[in-house]
Amino acid sequence: MKFGLSSILALSSVLLLSAVVCAKEEATHSQSFVPYENAMDIFKGGENIEHPCARIPTILNANGLIIAAAEGRHSAADQAQNDIIVSTSKDFGKTWSKPIIAACAKDSMEGSTFNNPCLIYDKEKKQILIFFQRYAPGAGERQHPPQGWNDKKCVRNFVVTSKDGKHWSRPKEVTRTTKHKDASITCSGPNPGVQLTRGPYKGRLVVVFNEAVEFNDWVITAAYSDNHGKTWKIGEKSEGKKQINEVSWVETDKGGVFVVARSYPGAGTRRVATSDDGGETWSEVKGHPELPCTSCQNGLTRYSFEDDHELGGKSRILFTAPVVGRTNGIIKMSYDNGETWPVAKNFGEGPFAYSSVCPLEPGYFGVIFEVNDHKTIRFVRIPMEWLTEGKDTGKQENNEKKKSAE
Repeated sequence: MKFGLSSILALSSVLLLSAVVCAKEEATHSQSFVPYENAMDIFKGGENIEHPCARIPTILNANGLIIAAAEGRHSAADQAQNDIIVSTSKDFGKTWSKPIIAACAKDSMEGSTFNNPCLIYDKEKKQILIFFQRYAPGAGERQHPPQGWNDKKCVRNFVVTSKDGKHWSRPKEVTRTTKHKDASITCSGPNPGVQLTRGPYKGRLVVVFNEAVEFNDWVITAAYSDNHGKTWKIGEKSEGKKQINEVSWVETDKGGVFVVARSYPGAGTRRVATSDDGGETWSEVKGHPELPCTSCQNGLTRYSFEDDHELGGKSRILFTAPVVGRTNGIIKMSYDNGETWPVAKNFGEGPFAYSSVCPLEPGYFGVIFEVNDHKTIRFVRIPMEWLTEGKDTGKQENNEKKKSAE
């Protein structure tokens, strides 16, 4: 096949134009990308779910299967005969399955409600778990439910499991080994739990709770399992009177647990604490000056460890939260296990309430968030390059690949 000069020039022009368009798209992607404007609906009350309301989102990367969970509510109230609903993605958040009910409250007790879904992934067993609480009919969080485990109106902890995110086990009650006997209220997460990957407690599943004898006097505590969820144990309580509420947590580079908690009842700085023994005991609970709180839950995840060479060999923790009431989200990143948060970028203007964040494929992470209308939960894929303005790709660089090959 022969090409004339005019054909060659035309082809060259097309290739040049394509290169300019690609370069422009990349520049737009890194400089003008606004997460809020690129988000898609995952749960939409009265549309893709049977429930009129959806709240309390959480998200997890289960070995490449991205799982989003939330409360499907029959009204806007916290205890509204909620079910636990789930949607999954097999392409790192680009498309999502039709939501299903993973745990139906009325199957457990007519008129009861399920709250605070907390996803965990057991990498060794390749099993997904969801921790949550059951409130009996008429036993709302603010109605002073009875302490302990015996009264039929006490708050109880349950777990469901799945291998594929589509088929879920029947709820299994684990209250006696995951809730202190004097506690009246307990709340898991609702951020994801962790399976420790290093240190003396490697393999342990950890779920952190805010727990209270009386409403508003919360402490941090954790349930943990060393046998893939067959049995659970409850750790000690943190110190009280520290104005904490909903909790989020990640594993540290040394195998510890770092917790960020909502400040309650008012605004201020978020509370942080650590555990060096897999959630059995806690350090002092104190405010963190770089993590402001507008009386709303926050998202937290580990993107990478310092020895994750395929992700650039950097320790990275991501944080999401609103900065003005329940609007205008912010994303922050720490390179030193939560001590400092030098990277920060606005998510975009608009309603932004409860949120959760998780790593996706190398170079990307995802944020799921409420738009504060009690029925819509959205998700967006975000490039690490956008967050860091090109200073950190979130993956292995070419020179690092060359070194590792050598």
